[in-house]
Amino acid sequence: MGIWSFWLILGVGFLVAELMTLSTTCLYVGIGALAAMVAALLGGEWMATIITFLVATTILYLATYHWRHRLIGCLHKGSRHAATGMDALIGRTGTAFEAIDCMRMRIDGDIWQIRPANHEDILQDGDEVRVVGYDSIILSVEKISD
Repeated sequence: MGIWSFWLILGVGFLVAELMTLSTTCLYVGIGALAAMVAALLGGEWMATIITFLVATTILYLATYHWRHRLIGCLHKGSRHAATGMDALIGRTGTAFEAIDCMRMRIDGDIWQIRPANHEDILQDGDEVRVVGYDSIILSVEKISD
């Protein structure tokens, strides 16, 4: 088994990893490894293949640095990212109720402290509200007009 087979396995491994991650980093390393494989097939020894690998990977990265974000956007086009954590609460609705010290609302069994997003609004017990944002663990809400 020659040096070229090492670089082939490494290159294919990184290209497969790229298909799973879609981050372009593995793409650069995979193509660099394939360039090192070509150098090994042309008679290069270990040091020549390592230099080829490093140079090819660096050139690919620098040449595509400005287009990388656009490339990643194309790779992720059509994928939907579900909101998680506090972002998942935005858009949810509920009924405001008055607690001892502040206004609150219940979402999926959890009770959240709320404040009006527009500080001029006054929330009252029984108002229907929609979450529009948050600050730490306090939700910003707006009244739902009838």
